[in-house]
Amino acid sequence: MIIGWLKEHLPHALDHLQPPASWSEISALRAAMDRRLPSDLIAWLTFNNGFGWHADFGSLIPFLYIPMGIDRMLRDRKMLREVTSSIFPDRAPSAEQQSAGTRTFEWLDAFLPIGDAGTDCHLFVDLREGEHHGCVGDFDYQSGGFSIPDWFSIGEMLADVADALVLNQPARADLGRRRHAATPFPTHPPVAWTPYIDEGRLHWQQVNLDD
Repeated sequence: MIIGWLKEHLPHALDHLQPPASWSEISALRAAMDRRLPSDLIAWLTFNNGFGWHADFGSLIPFLYIPMGIDRMLRDRKMLREVTSSIFPDRAPSAEQQSAGTRTFEWLDAFLPIGDAGTDCHLFVDLREGEHHGCVGDFDYQSGGFSIPDWFSIGEMLADVADALVLNQPARADLGRRRHAATPFPTHPPVAWTPYIDEGRLHWQQVNLDD
């Protein structure tokens, strides 16, 4: 559904869509992570291996991200691990042992970046074990690292984006409601994001949801 929508509304984006990842590439990813990869992540990569390094058509994953290929995932992971080592040279490994989806203020070895924002923010898959193994989250040191999952699986994320693009339903609505419910004294309604195109680029606009 997403590729069909891009073909109709942003055909130039498909110029940067990479072909499916090979099994050797997926095996290299599995070996580098040394962790179990979710089946929906593998299925996604065998459908297409993200977008090229110079893709510049906006943000496909609300509200900042373009999906990366395996080579970019591993390059960014290496960079983020080095940054973490420099910031937390004596860090304890306890957060690595916690369940997937658990809050952390630092980048973990179990995090696999999957979305490029062109900023210090990263969209990642949490490969720690636990009920929420394979959940997807945002990581930003300036905003306190990682708090709660945006989506509980790659499949949920892709379905949410497809519904937003094709059916014009707000994306990240579940996240907005979960964050709203966790706020002791909320001052505004829960929020979500709706897509729009401006000058050949895909953007996302924040909208309020009904309580």
